[in-house]
Amino acid sequence: MRRLIALFLSACMTILLTACGAGNTGALSEAENSAVPVAEDQPETESETEQQEAEALTEEVADETVDSGSHILVAYFSCTGTTEQIAQWIVGETGADSYQIVPETPYTEEDLNYNDSSSRTTQEQADDSARPAISGGVENMAQYDVIFLGYPIWYGQAPRIISTFLESYAFSGVTIIPFCTSHSSGIGSSAENLHVLCSDTVTWLDGQRFSGDATESDVAEWVGSLALPNENAEVKPVKMKVQIGDSVFTATLEENDAVNALVAVMEEAPVVVEMSDYSGFEKVGSLGASLPTGDSQTTTRAGDIVLYNGSQIVIFYGSNSWSYTRLGRIDDLTGWEEALGDGDVTVTFSLDR
Repeated sequence: MRRLIALFLSACMTILLTACGAGNTGALSEAENSAVPVAEDQPETESETEQQEAEALTEEVADETVDSGSHILVAYFSCTGTTEQIAQWIVGETGADSYQIVPETPYTEEDLNYNDSSSRTTQEQADDSARPAISGGVENMAQYDVIFLGYPIWYGQAPRIISTFLESYAFSGVTIIPFCTSHSSGIGSSAENLHVLCSDTVTWLDGQRFSGDATESDVAEWVGSLALPNENAEVKPVKMKVQIGDSVFTATLEENDAVNALVAVMEEAPVVVEMSDYSGFEKVGSLGASLPTGDSQTTTRAGDIVLYNGSQIVIFYGSNSWSYTRLGRIDDLTGWEEALGDGDVTVTFSLDR
């Protein structure tokens, strides 16, 4: 009797599980059938878990490359992971640093709907002046002289956030190599329309389009065909303009962390410092922020520019011996002492492009 009851209960359980399985399959099929159709070249939205995994991978790669000292940067924007994969293969081929362009307001599945004329991407791509905000930025952009720039193709063009990126830095004398991902569209005029956002000193190489089924060997072959600038070639020193009233001087900057930080600030805007005379041999003023220090006992001379206590910039028309971090030196001292005068002065520091 107990055996019959057990068999009966087992049969009931089997019927119940079968019914539940059929119900779940039906719900999934309905969700798939009711999904918004994806237009050609439209990026499909990743699940939340996939996005979190991609972000974790990006942070891991960034941590590995932040101190690499590479002169190559791979900057990319990716919503679905397709462009990110190409970018990481380029990093593997070149040993470049990696930077993901992340929007302050992430793109949702609704934002990426090509079939909705009111969707975010549709409206942004129809507006040449649209500039979606970027979260974060590139530290020490001045150290890079080769930049791979990656993006998906939206409506035949680069997403407007790529324009935001290019207009956020004063690129000069660098080589930019665009690459894009799409189901079928080529790179087209997207690279040309981005090129005009940079100065004439920027060299643009021909870009490359990759499909969703591109392989690592495809990327390696393309990178190997490029005539990249030689990392060991002579690097021109970074120059800074120092303006005092109507007088403008040029200074050659040192290579250290303090200078890199100062250059990053000047990339955004000129640095204006109110400077006071001290002891008859220097002018000193606050930068309003602290820079990394690498102090050493230094005997200065006229034309030297140094950092004192991390936040004070000092320019010399005489000599002193103290612990400073060197920033640079005026190239031509003609009229230097006369421009500084005896009292307080306003000095503007800017990059010499």
